[in-house]
Amino acid sequence: MTIAALPDHNRLHDPQWRTLFNAYRHVILPLRHNRWITDIEQRDSGYRIRAELGDGTNLIIASDGALPPTPAEANGWHVLRQPTHGDDDGGQLLYDSTSTGAQRHHGNSLVPLFARIDKLRTANGAPGFVVSASHVAPYGATHNQTAGIRTPGTAVAQYFTWSQRLVTEEGYRHVWERPDNEGDPLSVFESVGHITTVRVTRSCA
Repeated sequence: MTIAALPDHNRLHDPQWRTLFNAYRHVILPLRHNRWITDIEQRDSGYRIRAELGDGTNLIIASDGALPPTPAEANGWHVLRQPTHGDDDGGQLLYDSTSTGAQRHHGNSLVPLFARIDKLRTANGAPGFVVSASHVAPYGATHNQTAGIRTPGTAVAQYFTWSQRLVTEEGYRHVWERPDNEGDPLSVFESVGHITTVRVTRSCA
């Protein structure tokens, strides 16, 4: 995968910006893997994520209002497509899983969010990627799992979803992750001798 560059501004070393950018990495990194320069910024109403689509429009992601400082407090996702030099309050609604939105049954889930967002890339022939997990038990048993062929953003969203489930629901410890700019997403998890690797790879199909 080719990842988009970081935004070009003087806040890259600002502790508050870095904290927010890293806190919402699970939303920002799939956008960057769609090759969209993505930023987290503050407006009068609060924080929001902005991705430059490269066609004169931006993707604006907030929640039920602005994004809270802690992602766990986000009440779903509200996504607008706006002209780059347009009205901050207008735009085309693409997805709304907040409490009153049409997709509210998805809540904070990432895969439905990016399944919708990635449709913006489908017409441009977005490459296919496979998300897979390999489990190795201390007694030698192995198990492999795949999520089928996905577009870039949805693949990275699935990677984060599986990774979070291993930690929060299955008691694994996250022991290593490949740096964002060094290749496709890859993480290693461990739990009492059980090793699980979650990765994203380009499809050969």
